[in-house]
Amino acid sequence: MQVTIVDAFTKTPGEGNRAGVVLDAAGLDAEAMQRIAAVVGASETAFLVAPPAEGVVRLRYFAPATEIPFCGHATVATFHLLAERGLLKSPGTYRLECAAGPLDVELESLEMRGARAWIVTPRQPWVESPVPLETVMQLLGGTVEMVDRSLPVLRTGYRLVVPMRRREDVWNLSPQSRALAEVLRPQGLNGVYVFTRETKDASSVAHSRYFPPVIGVAEDPVTGAAAGPLGMYLATQGVLALPVEGGTVRARIEQGDAIGKPGRIEVEVTGRAGAPERARIGGVAVTVFEGTLRA
Repeated sequence: MQVTIVDAFTKTPGEGNRAGVVLDAAGLDAEAMQRIAAVVGASETAFLVAPPAEGVVRLRYFAPATEIPFCGHATVATFHLLAERGLLKSPGTYRLECAAGPLDVELESLEMRGARAWIVTPRQPWVESPVPLETVMQLLGGTVEMVDRSLPVLRTGYRLVVPMRRREDVWNLSPQSRALAEVLRPQGLNGVYVFTRETKDASSVAHSRYFPPVIGVAEDPVTGAAAGPLGMYLATQGVLALPVEGGTVRARIEQGDAIGKPGRIEVEVTGRAGAPERARIGGVAVTVFEGTLRA
């Protein structure tokens, strides 16, 4: 079984978020995919369960400990590899079929840099956190005084989103992964996504980290699946200013710098002021190496 290692949201090997990609997974069952993902050891491995046909790409995603419905960086990695191998044309528009539902993906051609994949991220409702903020911050290795109280702490899907005041505090977090997983798991949560509006680059709108211990990952370096919802969150809160009459805004999210794996995610939000309707994430990738595993 050929497994290709791809770094997403970067063009520099060793940076961004590493994903495993298996392009010939048609004969694999879920148990075999889970074994491969555990051996690969990336935060997620994507499995192409059927050859691309009629503009449709079918993927399954496995973290080291469990299957997940959608993964942003592994999708970017897969579409990059399919374009690099000539199995998809760039530019082009495709339909991604995964456990999260059908999603639109656009491949944008880039001079001297291959292609950028733009992915419409799944939309989920925002609700109040089921876990006390004091407990969350203590298990992250921080304090409630670090939280940006001008923005709400909310849950979307299986992720808790916590705004923080300063980038220094975000960088200095040191979670108790096992204890955090024990608190999150009964609530159906996989992890905590923290961000601050104090960024490293002036062109960015947020600087973030993601800790998902429930899926067997202490820290995910650069999280595409969280960046789209964060764009929706920031537009709803007025941090990203959508036109009153409706339109589209683009922004950049930084992640991975605190652990030496910097990556940059482009986010595009469409809708009206205070009422975003859709978010897309955009990212490039670089192929690192290919190896063989026994399924």
